[in-house]
Amino acid sequence: MEVVLRPINDQFLRQVVFPAFELGVVDAVPAIEHLLRQLNDEGTRVLLELVLEHSADGSFFGLADDRWSEAVYRLLFHEWFRDSEGWSISHQYTGYAGPWEETFHLALMLEDQAYPYAEDEKADQFRRAFWATPRKKFGLATLLTGTWDPLPTFPPDQVLTVDGNGLYNPKAGVARADWAWRPMITVSEWAARMPSALNNLLDRESRRLRPVSAPEKHEVLDYWLGRTREPPLLAVSFSGLGPRANEWIREIGALAHVVRDAADAQQGLTAVISRKGKTMDNLVDDR
Repeated sequence: MEVVLRPINDQFLRQVVFPAFELGVVDAVPAIEHLLRQLNDEGTRVLLELVLEHSADGSFFGLADDRWSEAVYRLLFHEWFRDSEGWSISHQYTGYAGPWEETFHLALMLEDQAYPYAEDEKADQFRRAFWATPRKKFGLATLLTGTWDPLPTFPPDQVLTVDGNGLYNPKAGVARADWAWRPMITVSEWAARMPSALNNLLDRESRRLRPVSAPEKHEVLDYWLGRTREPPLLAVSFSGLGPRANEWIREIGALAHVVRDAADAQQGLTAVISRKGKTMDNLVDDR
């Protein structure tokens, strides 16, 4: 599986997209009409008008129309701004794309000091347990399980499903899907904690490597924090990263970068999990 993370305009989601999704789980027609009244992007409008004309019979659940899927991806993964005529697309945000399980592994390394990242079998068992019961205090890792926090007012899997994964139980406070979102305030909190999380990860690895030293520790941290453009070459492979340590140094830097950029732009963050293929081709952008 693959995962893509991208910033998103919270105001656009709250004012335009989520109200439409609430309507659409009952009746697609008023939901699409709501979107058409708000949007000033010709490409998205054409897609929605064609769906309205040919496919909008019933709710969004089970709406099998590639034009609807494409419209949803535009709504969720492009940069939208409000002008005098409505909401328009500025450009597609640059985000993060990578193998899902490896990205999940890196997120747990960053957030959960109990994660036994250096021991393959224990780490695999830990990931499986976390997937079964995500813990919301580990925000980025929980986002990567498709878990929503806060709970949406609509079942997210009925709007967009990639592999058919979904659970919506408002009474139990649980919503999971192949995609999820975190608001700007949450992303800002993640960004504020990121320097400490990165430093803690390096400290844990330095302790594990003793008596062998990790002389590039400060250079790695500078790269992860965006102070330098290129990572250092490692004299000693970091255990949690394995033989591909240099590549993983880049991936952790890219994860930190997308969180930091979203926070700096005062944006929320969306994630979509999918098997590699057409869906990913629509979403992946060069970093």
